[in-house]
Amino acid sequence: MKKPLIGITSSYEHNPESENAYKTSVSIDYSRAVMNAGGIPVVLPVHDNIEVIKEQISHLDGLLLSGGVDSDPALYGEDSLQEIGVISPERDKFEIMLLEEYLKTGKPILAICRGLQLVNIYFGGTLYQDIKYLDTQIQHKQKWHLYLPTHNIDILGKDNILYEIFGEKTRVNSFHHQMIKDLAEGLTPIAKSSDGVIEALQKKDHPFFYATQWHPEMMAVRGNDEMKKIFNKFVEACE
Repeated sequence: MKKPLIGITSSYEHNPESENAYKTSVSIDYSRAVMNAGGIPVVLPVHDNIEVIKEQISHLDGLLLSGGVDSDPALYGEDSLQEIGVISPERDKFEIMLLEEYLKTGKPILAICRGLQLVNIYFGGTLYQDIKYLDTQIQHKQKWHLYLPTHNIDILGKDNILYEIFGEKTRVNSFHHQMIKDLAEGLTPIAKSSDGVIEALQKKDHPFFYATQWHPEMMAVRGNDEMKKIFNKFVEACE
């Protein structure tokens, strides 16, 4: 059987002090997690050519929206607050174009960290621009090894892959300073931390559309067998 081709979004970085001022980059953990699950990863560079996007999509069996820098708050109608981080309008534009076209195919989508936040923005939701604007004592941006779990999450409902894998709760790593504030219509939260932060969501009218706020790829490639199952189910759906 032909192995499924999984497109992975990447960052658009600009360093004017470097000879290679512009570059595409993404953590190798996404590719390793996909390969370990039996998929073939393909890194997608940022661009704004809709015809190329359509052609890329025609070859893909699955889409993974990866983590990265903050999205522009203007996308959800807000001014930038003091604790906003680095933004990348070029990446925002590309991923929105990509998601809009990819949704037409009905093929599987997995979104991670920034990916979850972008999905929420795309469908009309908003974000807390920084954890300081949310009343919580939980460590959401851990300072130790990123593959180690740092807080619990509760799985909501039984009709999703997270319940199939973890049951009612599990522990996850955490490396983000933004999170969902207003959840977009049509998206269903399927996991939360004890402070109410949405840690995972699902679009139930789609055959396979899941998003996590934590980084399962970091845990999966370093021996966490349960996190591996997220990618196993994703790649299986892409077949």
